[in-house]
Amino acid sequence: MHFSTIIISAIALAMGASAMPAPPADTRYAQLRLFGEPGCSAQNEGELGVYGDYVNKCNTWDGTTVKSVSFEYAINNCQLRVYSDVTCHLDRHHVPVKTCLSGDKIYRSYEVLCDHL
Repeated sequence: MHFSTIIISAIALAMGASAMPAPPADTRYAQLRLFGEPGCSAQNEGELGVYGDYVNKCNTWDGTTVKSVSFEYAINNCQLRVYSDVTCHLDRHHVPVKTCLSGDKIYRSYEVLCDHL
């Protein structure tokens, strides 16, 4: 009888985990502005709105050469991390809101991390 209780509990836990809602795809959690040159002023590549289906996972810039990033705003204390590789592993930079990340490298991927989701 104890074994069946464990099985039923495990099934209930698995069903509860799979029922967790995904972040709303139409909510803009953060806004970035991308630049093709260091300094967040030259070669403005435009703004990038980060919506629910792009939070809490690694993303790339889709072929845009990014040498500086301005983190313009975020809701719900979301954070920005920017990387020099396409897999969000190398040379991690935490970028505070209302600041510019600029350097001599090309930034290739990013994560917008939102704890509440």
